[in-house]
Amino acid sequence: MRKIIKKYSVLIVFIMIFMPAFRISAATVPPAHVEDLTGLFEIKSESTSSVDSDGVVTITPNQGNVIGSIWSTEKNLLDFTKSFSLTSYLYFGPQVNEVGDGMALVFQAYNGTPKWYTYNTSALGYLGNPRDENSIGIPNSFAIEFDLFNNQTDNDGWYDQGLPTSNQGQHIAYLWPGDLAQYSSWWAWFQTQRNVIHYNPISYLLTNDNWIKLDVNWDAEAQKLRYIIDDTQVVDVPYEALYTNVLSHNTTVFWGFTGATGTYSAPQKVVFQQVPFLVEANPQIAVENLTRNKQMSSGDAIHVNEKVRLTYSVEYVNGKQTWKNIRTTLTNDPNFILDTDSITVTPYFGETAGNSYKLDDSALTEGILQFPSNGMGPNLDLSGDIPSKMVINYEGHYADDTPQTAIYLKSEYKGDNAVYQASPFELIPTQNLPPVLAFTEIADISVVDTDEIKTIDGTFQDPNQSELTLRYAIDGVTVKTEKVDGTNTDGTWTYTLTKSQIDNLSGGEHTFQVTAENQMGQTTTITKKLLKKFAPVTKLTLLNETNKILKGGDAIFKVDWHDLDSEQVQFFYQIDDAPVVELGSKENPILGEVQSFEWTINTANLDYGSHTVKVYAVDSEQHTAAPSQESILVDGKIGFQQIPQDFSIDAIIPQRTTTSKVTDIGPITIEDTRFEKTSWRLQAKLVAAAGEEKPGFVSQSGHTLPPETFYYQNNQGEKFQIDTAGNTILDIAAGQEGRVTLNQEGTAGFYVHIFSWAYADDYQAAIEWQIIEAP
Repeated sequence: MRKIIKKYSVLIVFIMIFMPAFRISAATVPPAHVEDLTGLFEIKSESTSSVDSDGVVTITPNQGNVIGSIWSTEKNLLDFTKSFSLTSYLYFGPQVNEVGDGMALVFQAYNGTPKWYTYNTSALGYLGNPRDENSIGIPNSFAIEFDLFNNQTDNDGWYDQGLPTSNQGQHIAYLWPGDLAQYSSWWAWFQTQRNVIHYNPISYLLTNDNWIKLDVNWDAEAQKLRYIIDDTQVVDVPYEALYTNVLSHNTTVFWGFTGATGTYSAPQKVVFQQVPFLVEANPQIAVENLTRNKQMSSGDAIHVNEKVRLTYSVEYVNGKQTWKNIRTTLTNDPNFILDTDSITVTPYFGETAGNSYKLDDSALTEGILQFPSNGMGPNLDLSGDIPSKMVINYEGHYADDTPQTAIYLKSEYKGDNAVYQASPFELIPTQNLPPVLAFTEIADISVVDTDEIKTIDGTFQDPNQSELTLRYAIDGVTVKTEKVDGTNTDGTWTYTLTKSQIDNLSGGEHTFQVTAENQMGQTTTITKKLLKKFAPVTKLTLLNETNKILKGGDAIFKVDWHDLDSEQVQFFYQIDDAPVVELGSKENPILGEVQSFEWTINTANLDYGSHTVKVYAVDSEQHTAAPSQESILVDGKIGFQQIPQDFSIDAIIPQRTTTSKVTDIGPITIEDTRFEKTSWRLQAKLVAAAGEEKPGFVSQSGHTLPPETFYYQNNQGEKFQIDTAGNTILDIAAGQEGRVTLNQEGTAGFYVHIFSWAYADDYQAAIEWQIIEAP
């Protein structure tokens, strides 16, 4: 019995120890990925790798001392003469301690005898033997390593010599496995020790129970290879090294994953989301603001309640396979309110749209649209028999209570052989705010009946940065509507009252109103008093019979005036551009009744010529009447400044007829001060002297001298007889100088002609000098 008890005792202990070793936690669900890998990859017979029915590849199971290897088939090679993108996700389990050893993505130049794996443990299935100084890894290759175990001891090997030990020594780096120069070897502890160069090592915790994203992008034109870890860690691989180690051997390349475990292990898995050249697609997200008629950009603000159209499209660009059974998930914010019956699906065959059809509104639930809702999804290809592009759009708006945090529109197209996501489209929800309006001036608006125009202005601002409609109204009646651009921070508005509008306003108080309405129908209205005032009205009248006033004379004016709304009016006058002169103020006892007064301006201090006399009236509210004016002409005259008085001529009757010049007659000067100097002439005429009945030269004894006795001669020798008939001795054209002296110099002057037969006696005569203003 003791033996039996002892046996049972041992068995119980054995079971208690053994059972925990088989407790395995479920792995994190992988992201969307290619589920059908048929014909894409090949697993070699020596490899422990496997592919699940859902497309999850196990490179190594969670077992010690195994090697895994999965490589592209001949149908799934990389062509480095063309650009491509590769997206995969790697999983290493949740355990942090005691895990090993890691795996790598390897590119190997195409050849007839490719090498699929090398050694396990620290070699990760792709590096050379860590104990053989002449061993290399997979030849003509490039690798991105995901290493779970830090090899930095003589016992474990030195492949990770000098790498960071943080994150349990787990790291990511790229290497050139087939180049012996990348390795260094030495002898220690009775065996070969080796190191291999790691480029751009990144300390990274790989066993964190997450699927780690690996993007590899090749730009053939720029000859640039880049890989990205979890969308954050970016590493560029030098083209020269890539060419030397891989592409110089062949631009066609095998690719795949190798992995290994040692004493420690890990469940090392891979899924493929985008396989190069298998299916090449272009997913896009576009947003159109229908309220503003504007195509939006990612990062733009979207105002709640503004109508938008969301367009999700995906286009098959190229590929080795038809993109099969595409299930679409379109993500929006749950606060989006869908317009009824607006979800539309449109297939395209090249550039030609096929027949669109509607989806039930229930397809969009909590902001997420699944298409199709169940069953198989559509296929895309370039054959022409099936669509090459699919577009889904719908319309609506974001609710008022949408949180003002970024919205990311996303799309995922999950087919059996490719998965694509568009770049997220960011929108920033913003509350709609009413427009902001202001007047430039604080005071009420005042117009006077004499105003030709009146400009009213102010500023506007649309916090929503959209188009505004401005409406202007007087006494509630709209007088103008205009559209203004509110996309800038602020703007200015202007309204101009015309002369006709001012004239049609009655006197007193009115209202002027400006209303701004945004595209959401929100309005803001501002109002001001509009006061219609009246300026005095004046009429100036010249009471003189003519406007020509002889200098020194008075100009007599009459002012008729009235004012509709002031009790007192002050008057001013101005002559030409001289300073304004105050006339005084007048009381206005009866508003609107015409009153008059007279006032006189003496012209003595005015220059000869035309003058403008203006009268201004300013009422008690400082409204100025339109000036009323009259013109006056301050004129001069033409007359003698000097003229001979009495003069005598002594002459001896000669034996023969003689002529002699009169030298003491004195100057004859005419001054013309007229404003308009018309032509004139000087005329001399013999008239009867005092006490004589007959004109001409007559003696006391009754003797007479002939008419030829006295004449004037000019300097050209012309003679002008001065007789009883009269004669012009000087003729002045219009516009000549104002002062003229009759020429008596040299041969010019007055002469007497004495005949030898004349009777000796004293003769006298009177000369009448006349200035004639006539042509």
